[in-house]
Amino acid sequence: MSINENINKLLESLKNQLPASFNFDLQKVLYLLFFLIFYISNQHSVEKKIREISRLEKEVEELRTDYITLNNNYMFSRKETEILKKVDKLKLQSSKLPPEKITVEE
Repeated sequence: MSINENINKLLESLKNQLPASFNFDLQKVLYLLFFLIFYISNQHSVEKKIREISRLEKEVEELRTDYITLNNNYMFSRKETEILKKVDKLKLQSSKLPPEKITVEE
């Protein structure tokens, strides 16, 4: 016996067990139930993806904020006055003489 014949026999036996007042096609009802279950599962997966996208957007925004903060701190620490403050702790001083250019004659 093929699978299709088994399904048809099962449907016929279910149809015979139902009272005569249920006048409907069982295949259509099962078809409808299948697509209803498919629709519900699809909605759940879509909602899961939406929650994941929202979580990732928040994470990206936090990382972007961290990047901007670190970049601003780095740029601030590169200022000459900040460098002089740090070097002063090491007891170094900036030179009063301008830099000299060394030329090599060939």
